[in-house]
Amino acid sequence: MPNVVEGGVAFRRALIISGLVLMGPCAEAELTREDCVVSDVQPEAIDLDKPRDQLARQSDLVIPEGARVASIRIIRRPIFDTSDPEQDNALYRTLNTLNTPTWKSALRSQLMFAEGDIYEPGLISESERVLRQRDYLTAAWVGVTRVCGNEVEVSVLTRDTWTLFPSAGVSRSGGENTTNLGLSDPNFIGSGKSLGISYAKDPDRSGTSLFFDDPNVLGSHWQAGFSFDERSDGRGRSAYLERPFFSEVSNWRFGLSGIDDVREESRYVAAEAIADYRRSQEFFSIDGGWRLGERDDRQFRLLAGYRYDALDFQRLPSEPDLDILPENRTLSYPWIGFDYRQNRFREMTNLTRLQRVEDVRDGFVWRTELGYSGSGLGATEDRVVLNMGFEDALFATDANYASYGLSQSGTYRLDEDRVENLVGTVSVQYFHGGAVRWNSWYTSLAFTAAHNLTADQQLLIGGENGLRGYPSEYQQGNRRVLWTLERRYFPDWHPFKLFRVGGVLFTDVGRAWFTWASVCGWHPAGLKCSGCCTWILRSRWTETIVLMTFKFCCAGVVSFRGRDEAVLPRDTRLLIFSLLSVRRSGNGSVAALSGAAGPG
Repeated sequence: MPNVVEGGVAFRRALIISGLVLMGPCAEAELTREDCVVSDVQPEAIDLDKPRDQLARQSDLVIPEGARVASIRIIRRPIFDTSDPEQDNALYRTLNTLNTPTWKSALRSQLMFAEGDIYEPGLISESERVLRQRDYLTAAWVGVTRVCGNEVEVSVLTRDTWTLFPSAGVSRSGGENTTNLGLSDPNFIGSGKSLGISYAKDPDRSGTSLFFDDPNVLGSHWQAGFSFDERSDGRGRSAYLERPFFSEVSNWRFGLSGIDDVREESRYVAAEAIADYRRSQEFFSIDGGWRLGERDDRQFRLLAGYRYDALDFQRLPSEPDLDILPENRTLSYPWIGFDYRQNRFREMTNLTRLQRVEDVRDGFVWRTELGYSGSGLGATEDRVVLNMGFEDALFATDANYASYGLSQSGTYRLDEDRVENLVGTVSVQYFHGGAVRWNSWYTSLAFTAAHNLTADQQLLIGGENGLRGYPSEYQQGNRRVLWTLERRYFPDWHPFKLFRVGGVLFTDVGRAWFTWASVCGWHPAGLKCSGCCTWILRSRWTETIVLMTFKFCCAGVVSFRGRDEAVLPRDTRLLIFSLLSVRRSGNGSVAALSGAAGPG
């Protein structure tokens, strides 16, 4: 009998030990040795509503060289802190209960390090930058909180945001209506994956869209996603699988993507559609990249790949006599390129987002791709393809940030000895204010030039193309200039702990024109301007922006060809109220609720 009892005890002990072994990988290890030194900066004391608190570091700790990450502690804060008496009410508790917290595994998959790795300070800040980019988090902090001999404990602090977001909208611009409905979640059941469905109807088309995006497939750094569109004028299908340069220290990348898209397009003159046609596109891409070396803070990457891009254009039955139908073309080309960058960042606040820490590059990025599209590979003609982009920070301080950029794309047709669809842009932007003042300034200036655009390509300005208050296709040309000036107000006003309030007073001045006198008797107009005062409310739990706009577009006078012309946009509105979501995830965008009063 004693043998039986002892055997049972031994069996129970074995079960307990086995259970502990199995649970080990799931449990978060903590350093509890007596020789540990604890940082005076702990995540529990960090106020995530104060951006400067989020920039605190473990400056009091001395971390020995070659130390290893012994444990990773993840602290997830809910949307509302109910331990605060001001937030301890039925509404906030209900919202916290309805929201599914982000899985710890989803947060761990964003980190650039794992338990057992050698501690590298750069990977700490890099992980923080990656977490702050996620739509389902309002804030993130990563730091060393304990040192025990040659081992360190790293703590990860995050706060969720409400992500399940229904949307509905109606708007009127240029005398035409746009409506939309949708439901999206960039953090589906706390997994960090994006899922959404929407319906939209505008003057050009109506359709239903479904999209899915997984930024960490099976907890890895691989990404995958797809979108599915059914439209009144066609369809859209896209899918991708890639392992990107998920951080500045990633050694390689690989990507696959494909698109199948059919839609009706229009060609515009003076904001009026003068021709409609059907456009079909088949696109496939495969590429890879390798980090070849890094010296100081400068890194060189080698890139290579293959692209197939077939465009087919057809006449519509309603326009049998269309005489400007674009020419069918297929590009099929291998390409090689490089990416040369300076991995230097600065953390700033109140730059473009209310009371949020933002990571801006305090350095340059230069990327160039060169390819050859030959008829032997299935192309319609032989071409040289060249794409280039360059961005550089002029200066960055706690209160000021300025940068400039250059970009160019186009092809060279060997059979006709000419360039085609050549587009180049030079731009500069400047921010002032940020962490120092509750208000700030922003200005930008961009100039774009195009040469030998095909009939399906147009250089436009207006509305979504940069001149607010005008139709999106208000002016066309092969030259475009746009200047923007904004006065931004970021008061630390947080009513009911539900949303933050800010304001923007802006003006846009721009013009698109042709370098020759006229197009079929149409003469381009001169400079146009628009402006308005916009109050922005960012909800903490919905990430929604409410725009209450009292908009008086500029009724100015400009001089053109020796005569004065009054300038007033055709869709001038005296009062606008709108409810907009600015969150994007994957290939989908959240819809908007808006209405307008005044002449359309």
